[in-house]
Amino acid sequence: MLPLFRLKVFFEALARFHRINHSQAAVYKALVSYHGRLGCYPSHATLAAESGVSERTVRNALREARLRRWIDWTNERVGRRQSVNRYRILLTDEYINKVLNALHRFKRKTAEISEFFRRQNLPGSPYFYIKRASQTIWKQLDPPSNGLTPWQRLFRDNREAAMAQVFSQ
Repeated sequence: MLPLFRLKVFFEALARFHRINHSQAAVYKALVSYHGRLGCYPSHATLAAESGVSERTVRNALREARLRRWIDWTNERVGRRQSVNRYRILLTDEYINKVLNALHRFKRKTAEISEFFRRQNLPGSPYFYIKRASQTIWKQLDPPSNGLTPWQRLFRDNREAAMAQVFSQ
């Protein structure tokens, strides 16, 4: 099992690289905080209250994380009527390390650019160059083989079949 603090930092890094928005990061961090040895069973209302967003935002964030294959869930029945979602985190330690190393490179590059602007007393803001450095570092992470995952190719070619595949799981 992955250390939970690394997962939280991972989602913060993705938000910093603008790959997810901050409300999605809050939902994912709230989900990780409920992860335990026996599984993860928070309701959408609990995740919404914990992360400070609406239940619809929680549903959308979880659906997107499932499409990216970061998490998966199964619906399990407890008792006669009540059913719960059991969430599993599918992120590999290798991918998390790549993103966190990219975050460290980004922080160093940000410090270099800011220091350069400060020392040279340049007019304007260094944020344009910082954003460009962020995009360059993110592109250096290994993209999926052939540029797209099989599901992304299916989504590009036939959106209805791809969405049917997602909702049938």
